[in-house]
Amino acid sequence: MRPRNWVRKVKSMGLIHRVTRRPLSDFVDYLWLSESYAQPHAAEWVLPTGNMGLVLKLDAHGRVGDVLSGARTRSFVLDTSRPLNLIGVAFRPGGGFPFFDGPAGELQDLSIPLDILWGRKAETLRQQLLEARTATARFCVLERFLIRQLSRQPDRHPAVRYAIDVFQNGATTVSVGSVADSTGLSARRFIEVFRREVGITPKVFSRLSRFRAVLNAIESTTHVDWTATALKCGYFDQAHFIHDFRGFSGMSPSAYIRHRTAGPNHVRIAG
Repeated sequence: MRPRNWVRKVKSMGLIHRVTRRPLSDFVDYLWLSESYAQPHAAEWVLPTGNMGLVLKLDAHGRVGDVLSGARTRSFVLDTSRPLNLIGVAFRPGGGFPFFDGPAGELQDLSIPLDILWGRKAETLRQQLLEARTATARFCVLERFLIRQLSRQPDRHPAVRYAIDVFQNGATTVSVGSVADSTGLSARRFIEVFRREVGITPKVFSRLSRFRAVLNAIESTTHVDWTATALKCGYFDQAHFIHDFRGFSGMSPSAYIRHRTAGPNHVRIAG
């Protein structure tokens, strides 16, 4: 069993992951810190998770790059031509919206500067992170800030939490309509509250959950039985699997295997 606050260092990527304890763990999957993240290639595709994220730069050259990322449904390019020093938050599905004002759905596939969202508090946070000299100290600064942001009681709909659990169960594939019926909400109302909290529609989230299940299933595998993997992760047939894989990653499954990095969510861009 892991301790309540555990830290894992991914040496090959220069990353440190830290899992928080409650109340943050109800909303935050993990915190992460990049210590001179460097790669031999100049750029990477970062694949979508469908979750919101927070990124702050740990350098003294302005606030450019301190952003909240809405729930992403498309890959984006990460410049790895120079070492990166960053700290961030990976939110759980639906976990990001309590920390910010407004519906999460308005931020889909967008990155918003933190000073627009948090005003002077964003600069205060950044200065405190720069003054902290160790990874543990920086994580503590970020945790305290998030807890203060969470002091207001988040208005979370139980139907959303139920639906997230159902959609992330890779062993079964269910329709949005049947999940909506199970919650007692109309289909229209269910989609509305889900997108307000999670940032994307339940249909897209369900598809992304299957895609993410595939990536997890093949994380340490080089020779993949794609048909068996697709069926195990909830796809009805190979055609739907290939369509979703290309749609979310921008590449074929075999190209992903060839170009993935030590982190399954990062794929080097061949130059």
